[in-house]
Amino acid sequence: MPRPLPDDLLKVPHRRDVSFARLTTLGVGGLCRWLFEPTTEAEAQAFVRACAREGLPWRVLGGGSNLVVLGDLEMPVMKLAFPKEIRREGNRLTAPASHGHIALAEAAAGAGLAGLEFASGIPGSLGGAIRMNAGAYGREWVDVLTRYRFLTPEGELVEKAPESGEFRYRWSFLTGGRVVLSATADLVEGDPATIRAQVAEYRGKRGTSQPLSKRNAGCIFKNPPGLSAGRLIDLAGLKGLRIGDAEVSPEHANFLINHGRATAAEFAELMAQVQAKVREVHGVELEPEVEIWRE
Repeated sequence: MPRPLPDDLLKVPHRRDVSFARLTTLGVGGLCRWLFEPTTEAEAQAFVRACAREGLPWRVLGGGSNLVVLGDLEMPVMKLAFPKEIRREGNRLTAPASHGHIALAEAAAGAGLAGLEFASGIPGSLGGAIRMNAGAYGREWVDVLTRYRFLTPEGELVEKAPESGEFRYRWSFLTGGRVVLSATADLVEGDPATIRAQVAEYRGKRGTSQPLSKRNAGCIFKNPPGLSAGRLIDLAGLKGLRIGDAEVSPEHANFLINHGRATAAEFAELMAQVQAKVREVHGVELEPEVEIWRE
């Protein structure tokens, strides 16, 4: 039987038994038994400190993209609900981790600041994008990140500039209980019309090459060094492979899509079959790019 949560933790705004289908872009998973939604850094800090003190395992949820949830989750989940305010100082934009990633890229374009065009088609939250060092078209977040604030696993607040070794391809050290609170991008002034045109071009490319009309979690597998995961899956003849309502997208093989009623078990089986077939055909072990949650 799950242990009762401490009183000070329950003072942080929360909801009970929320479906992960409503919390993720993929739309699968069971119930989030405890969803905590701090509206301030102090509330987020209280959550982390209470869990650390009690030895409670917990998870942090961003915009729900790049995530596959396989079943119910009894442990507390924190989803930041900070006011979505952007602060500008010269060519630098600072936003809370809970701010929409695409919305931030569009705000930068509207302000005539170049450098975040690559982010214009990447869904989810800013915090999630920083955590995985999201990128596209040869650019990634570490290229523009100048400062960021985060909580340590013990709940201490740290503000710093990125350092060597903290970020690499689709990875950062911001795991293991570290929580991004806000980030500052160092951008460059440019012509608003040119920036908007680049944003529109990138979003158009994603719209024609990716299954954006279907629920998905983004690219499922990391690109192996020098290779394309999507091409490996395609050459293995897996486009259109379907288990229940879970399918390897016919448009882009590195996307697994939910036709509406897919279950966590169907997605787990589909991912396993794709990995096994690519291993058999190409001798390559595909690693998930998405985060996978199990109890």
